[in-house]
Amino acid sequence: MLALQRLGNRQAQLNMASMSADSANRQLQHQIDIKVITDGENHVLDRLDSHYRGLFQMVITKPSSPKHLGFEAQRFLASRLDQNYDFYGYFEDDLIIHDPWFFRKIDWFRTNAGDDCLLLPHRVEFARHPSEVDRFFIDGPMAESDLRFVIPEPGPSFAAPYPGGTVYFESPKNPHSGCFVLSQVQLKAWTTSSHWLDGDASFVSPLESAATLGIAKTFRLYKPVMAMGSWLELQHWGRSFHSLLGNVVSFPSQDDEQDTSEDIMSSQLQN
Repeated sequence: MLALQRLGNRQAQLNMASMSADSANRQLQHQIDIKVITDGENHVLDRLDSHYRGLFQMVITKPSSPKHLGFEAQRFLASRLDQNYDFYGYFEDDLIIHDPWFFRKIDWFRTNAGDDCLLLPHRVEFARHPSEVDRFFIDGPMAESDLRFVIPEPGPSFAAPYPGGTVYFESPKNPHSGCFVLSQVQLKAWTTSSHWLDGDASFVSPLESAATLGIAKTFRLYKPVMAMGSWLELQHWGRSFHSLLGNVVSFPSQDDEQDTSEDIMSSQLQN
């Protein structure tokens, strides 16, 4: 919640001449309404420090199980279509946005690729101390059979010019991001589809299905190629995946061939 709040309109610059805090970063500010979906009982919102109490509104729902809360979040998003928000976002509660361009990049992609395409971020975990892996991308390639269950017909890879260089996108090798951000047009398209609120929880569990399966049935999903994964990323809080390194997950080999950036891009776009 604090990360979302920091993308809002409480931003200022120190004016050294007048020793005042002047408004700053106006073109990258957002007005974000934070709604926390709960069952009204199993939550920790009442334990938050008083400074956080005004940042959100709790929405009480009746999910069939705690892991089905995401489906209730979908229902709530649809109930706000008449409010004409620019974006409708769904985030699991352990995700942190650091990039002030996060929402702008997703909208830029939609504008260029079309409303039938949806860009998702990569989730990363960070080491607490200098490590053999300081930045760990946790949604890596899935088994092909599992991937085709979610994305039977992947969209074509493509590239688009962007300040700083060309950005490359591909149908994700793992469609899960624990979140999505839709335009009003996109959310309307989903709510009018035959599979809207079908309750399908066949992708891993109801938790992952709520975040991923419905949008995969509705849109052509994309992520930046892993060679430039940080172009759109957000943090997965904690070290639940990073702690697997050196245990059930091997560290990267120090003998890996160092490909050039062009070689990497070409290879990923061909796959």
